[in-house]
Amino acid sequence: MSFILPPPCRKHNMDHKINSAILKVKNDNSFYLETHESVVVMMQSEQCYKCDLMPVAVVNSSCDIRVDSRWKTLIEIRLLTDKGLAPATNKCSEAYLSQHFSEGGDYTIYIESVQDDITCKLVPMTNPPDPNIPIYVAIGILIFLAFLWNLGKYLYNQGYIHRFLCFWSTESMMADLGSPTNINPVDDGTPSSESIAPPPVKERLKSLDTFRGISIVIMIFVNYGGGKYWFFKHSKWNGITVADLVFPWFVFIMGTAMALSFQSQIRRNIPRWKMFTKIVRRSATLFLLGLLINSFGVSNGVEFETFRIPGVLQRFAGTYLITATVYLFLTPQFYPNQLLYNLARNSYTDIAWKLGKFPSIRDITRFWPEWIVNLVFVALHLSITMAMPVPGCPRGYLGPGGLEQHSKHLNCVGGASGYIDRKIFGEKHIYSSPTSKEIYHSTVPYDPEGLLGTLNSCVLCFLGLQAGKILFVYTDWVQRTRRFFIWSLVLGGLGILLCEGSLNDGWIPINKNLWSLSYVLVMSAMSFFLLMICYILIDVYKVWSGAPFSFAGMNAIALYCGHEFFSGRAPVYFAVPDTHAALLAINLWGTAFWVLVSIYFYYNNIFLSV
Repeated sequence: MSFILPPPCRKHNMDHKINSAILKVKNDNSFYLETHESVVVMMQSEQCYKCDLMPVAVVNSSCDIRVDSRWKTLIEIRLLTDKGLAPATNKCSEAYLSQHFSEGGDYTIYIESVQDDITCKLVPMTNPPDPNIPIYVAIGILIFLAFLWNLGKYLYNQGYIHRFLCFWSTESMMADLGSPTNINPVDDGTPSSESIAPPPVKERLKSLDTFRGISIVIMIFVNYGGGKYWFFKHSKWNGITVADLVFPWFVFIMGTAMALSFQSQIRRNIPRWKMFTKIVRRSATLFLLGLLINSFGVSNGVEFETFRIPGVLQRFAGTYLITATVYLFLTPQFYPNQLLYNLARNSYTDIAWKLGKFPSIRDITRFWPEWIVNLVFVALHLSITMAMPVPGCPRGYLGPGGLEQHSKHLNCVGGASGYIDRKIFGEKHIYSSPTSKEIYHSTVPYDPEGLLGTLNSCVLCFLGLQAGKILFVYTDWVQRTRRFFIWSLVLGGLGILLCEGSLNDGWIPINKNLWSLSYVLVMSAMSFFLLMICYILIDVYKVWSGAPFSFAGMNAIALYCGHEFFSGRAPVYFAVPDTHAALLAINLWGTAFWVLVSIYFYYNNIFLSV
């Protein structure tokens, strides 16, 4: 590979920055060799899959270089001669020098001459503290606050707090003086309110709100920066981080809630055309809100020539429109209602009716037309991804372009997925700074919320819908949790099989940017498992109320739009030092602020939805 050498390095005495270490290169060759040859420092992040090492500095005598501490850094030192770069020696090779540097650390590479050749020695000069200490402290504080909260609830439920307050109250003092505190009511023949049993109220599944709340709280935290820890940021291309979990969780729980909502509407005999109108209205509202959020942060007015069209809420809108419409018009209305039961039986073929007789899988067989549609979505996505010709790119390319594969596919970011968006929306109307840009130095825009990925997000939403069907098809909690667990195992196993348990070398790597099939399956597996845990703890054994996440889950859309609008503004953000501790504290405060807002909304009966 050809590359341009940088000018001789003159940087010295660098200051430490977040997510980096300082590497000093001392070239003693300039003193011992008669030709005073320089050396070239070649580097590359291990995150960059099959990328060539790139020259970062030409060192005559001494040079300070900032290195990434998030992942292992591949390093090679080569001698620069009149004929060009000499091959790396054994003790200056990538295998000898490459290391995962500690954040805030100081390191030195000593280069010495041995007979017309060079040797390198990497020496750590300092032992920096663990950069994750602020996370440990934050976790400890949160656990302590949770303990205080539960202790307060216990004391309140046992009446200790009430008795303590009564001890200081005026009523308590009057009772001590002999004043009556209870007056026998007069029996006038009218039944008292206590003697009238309240009508039974159908209990809301708090586990759904809690799951949704966990997703929105984590989303707010990572969107606000996550303390600038790399694992709270989106993955650069393949693989998953904490930030890659929350969006698919939202899509999954949207499908789960959809099943319960539609069941309620069908029981109330709401016409299908009214339900479809509501689907279209909600989808349009989500799409318009997404466009509005895309305009946030623009100080000089929106420029329509470069306005981004796709986005998170736009993906929600498309996914909801497709999945809800398919469910509305293809579901056989098998509910515990004789009229609807007969209608369902008459509206399907004998084959469908026979399939529905298998009780162990009736949550699948009763909805077989939807399964066919979603399997078509999977086949269509795979066909387009693997077979669609993309100019200048190999068929089935799933990489980030740029330096990947030794820069063979420089402008092929995202393969067919990226090509479709660039053709339909135009390069100026999609995301211009994909996560791959930092590591792979790609120059082509790519949007992670593009069109092709919507097919797989519909499949993910449908699997969430399947979880909702389990909740109303089976009434016993053991049957429900058993099926949640089985689905989690099956989907997770399929996802691992597709990626072959490898980050980059599998058939279909786990990739959030592409919404690859393996990613959707693994995220569905995690969603089934998390929903099972929340359901057991909250709705079955009731050992946890779901607070404070359940409050956030009841106003998820309001919190999402609000946190986007106030991003970088008071009262959720203030200027702080560029350290993990300070940034983590301000990002946690920003997240806590919206949790407090959700609690305020709940107790004031404010629920915003679309």
